[in-house]
Amino acid sequence: MLANLIRANRRLVLGLLIGLCGLAGTALAEQKKLQLVFIPKSSDQVFWDLMRQGVERAVREDGHVQLTWRGPAHNDDTDSQIRILQVYTRPDVDAILITPTDRTRLVEPVRAATALGIQVAVVDSGLDGDAYASLVTTDNLMGGRLAAQRMAELLGKQGRVLLMRTVAGSASTDERAQGFIAYLKEHAPKVVVVADVHGGGSTGRALRSAQGLLKKYPTVDGVFAVNESSTEGVLRALRESGLAGRVKFVGFDATALLLAGLEKQDIHGLVIQNPQQMGYLAVKAAVAGVRKTPLPERAIYTDTTLVTRENMHTPAIQKLMCVQC
Repeated sequence: MLANLIRANRRLVLGLLIGLCGLAGTALAEQKKLQLVFIPKSSDQVFWDLMRQGVERAVREDGHVQLTWRGPAHNDDTDSQIRILQVYTRPDVDAILITPTDRTRLVEPVRAATALGIQVAVVDSGLDGDAYASLVTTDNLMGGRLAAQRMAELLGKQGRVLLMRTVAGSASTDERAQGFIAYLKEHAPKVVVVADVHGGGSTGRALRSAQGLLKKYPTVDGVFAVNESSTEGVLRALRESGLAGRVKFVGFDATALLLAGLEKQDIHGLVIQNPQQMGYLAVKAAVAGVRKTPLPERAIYTDTTLVTRENMHTPAIQKLMCVQC
């Protein structure tokens, strides 16, 4: 009888231990960190530093996300971006956030990732098709229209301008160019785009392209550049040619060099985005997708703001441009 009682107690204790282990396992599973990979377009622009701030803020707030950040050196190196995406297309990765360097060439690699069950969020620059789960980007058409409105004001709605793009296939920058052209046609038809070129994915390439354009069009009235690297390249070319300040110049994004140019009036307007908010919302969307939490909308658009010498020192503008905040 005593032996039976001991065996019964052993079974009770064993059952309790198994139950406790099960609860502990469940708790550990709930606390398991999601593996999130962010693949930016490049690593040579302040814009991505700002975006990473927003990404890391969302990661800290969640507390159960492990972040890997890895991208190509320049935003025209689509081959490298595809290879990076393929490296992280594996079962232990829960979500990939990517800013496609090319809207068409990244389609199939992204499709392969989603086929493996990875939650893919497209950030900043669009992707053809519907293989991804969410899109978080600037309203790039509106950004281009803001730039065109500023240019039209500067030129009195009449003049000849150059349009400096970055690389072919970049959805975000092509949309800015599209918005710029559309606004001028509608509201300032006498402001004529006399050259529309892809200058390359780095500041150096943009500089060389701008040098060639300014030699070909030495009496041009204005220039619009669609992103950080192209804006820096054009600024350097204008200064080298002695045209800085004389040619009306509107660019995109903000760095210390560009803000100094704005202060000196070598630049007459910068359209800036909110990369911090973009990165923050992208992480929130990707994590919600992994955890099967319903999203209010598949596409999220963040605002653009025109910065001039007159408003560049206001607190709201300074916060948007702050890398150390």
